[in-house]
Amino acid sequence: MRRAFLVAAAVLLLAGCAGSAASRPELAGEPTVYAKVLKEPDPLLVGCYHRSRPSEFRRPNTYSYCLVNKGGQYAVYYAWRDGKTLEEHKGWMPFTIQGDRMTSDTEPSTYLVKDGRVWHNYAGRSTLHPMLPQ
Repeated sequence: MRRAFLVAAAVLLLAGCAGSAASRPELAGEPTVYAKVLKEPDPLLVGCYHRSRPSEFRRPNTYSYCLVNKGGQYAVYYAWRDGKTLEEHKGWMPFTIQGDRMTSDTEPSTYLVKDGRVWHNYAGRSTLHPMLPQ
């Protein structure tokens, strides 16, 4: 009985991993812009993340990023959409990386590691929103 449960749990886990890999954003070619690295990024920042929908906003902006290492340089594929106008911005964008935080050079977003998780902060506000792995 225990073995059957473990096998079923393993199958569900593998299926979940396959689904999450399929939902990762498609990166548009090779990087065209690289991040300015003041201090190597915390390993938790590396990878693909999206912001969960904050409950306090009716039409929140959406944010996602993929921080990748290409040939020893870091690049960020970034996508965000305005929740009111639905205007979208996608592509390789400039960021500044300073250890446990990564700041957009084009709009007021910061991504930071705190308590073993990645968080989003907008324009220095006090509220942090969790980022979820893609």
